[in-house]
This record gives sequence, structure tokens and C-alpha cells, in this order.
Amino acid sequence: MKNDLRTHVAVGHHAERAVPWAVLAAVPLLWIPGLPAWILALGFAPMHIAMALHWTTHRGRLCELCLADIPLQGSATAERWRRPLRVFHWVLDHPGRSVLGACGAMVALGLVSVPAGVSAFFVLISLGLLWAMRHGRVAAWCPWCGRDEGDWEETPVAPPAPTVNA
Repeated sequence: MKNDLRTHVAVGHHAERAVPWAVLAAVPLLWIPGLPAWILALGFAPMHIAMALHWTTHRGRLCELCLADIPLQGSATAERWRRPLRVFHWVLDHPGRSVLGACGAMVALGLVSVPAGVSAFFVLISLGLLWAMRHGRVAAWCPWCGRDEGDWEETPVAPPAPTVNA
């Protein structure tokens, strides 16, 4: 089953794992004084490539590899990830406050040290993307998705009336 997938689907699926490592590898570049901006851009390019591959591959859906990665004990995994999922949904439900809080933290750190503020930006972005990608795996069991309110259930449709030929 895995061998018949196109290469970009497999690479795009596994790109989720590359985002935190790309950030960890590139953030130290911010602390080197006098480093040209194009080197910084090259340092963060793997993160952007990984994100683009992931999103173009999935486009809001789960690929076959994602379906295979859905945990067998999804409710237990969602319970284990309860706090990060709650933070993820709070950020989605309060985008203005989230952006202001993140900007405030980055400016405060940036006043102390410019690389610290820029580092905080990339770390926050990568954490948000990582949890957005992980959320897709446990969305069916996520307590904050509104699925327990019945919004997602299909409405019953009456069967068509039988036709009688006379």
C-alpha cells in the first residue's frame, strides 16, 4: 500500500517531522552577529519547504499515510494531548488576543535581544504548525471541536418511496 503512493505525498506527509528540526537548526543562526540575511533565509528554507509540502499534499484532508498514523486508541491520545489541544483551540478561537500576546512576547524579548525576539517568532510558528498537523489525527476525539454537540452528524434521510408499475 505504501509503495504505490507518489513521492511528494510521502515526503509531504513526513514533512511534519522536519519542521521542529529545521527551526532548531536555524534559530542559532540568528545569534551570529553580522550574518547576512540571505544566509538566514537559507537556514529557514527547510522549514518553509516542509510546511509547503505538507499543506500542498494534504490540503485539509488526511492522506493514506495519515490514516495509517491515526492512533488505535484515539480517545486516549486526545486525552493525553488535552492541554496542547486546548491551547490550540484557544488560539483559533481568539486570534486577536493570540496575535497580540505573541507580538507582545516577541517585542519584549526583542527589546532585550533582537535575536531572542526573532527566535520566539519562529518557535511559536513551528509549534502552531506542529499542533495544527497533529490535531488532524485526533480531530474525531478532540473535545473542543464541537463534535459532541451533534453538529457533525448526518441528518437522516427518508428512503425513497417505492414505485409501483400498474
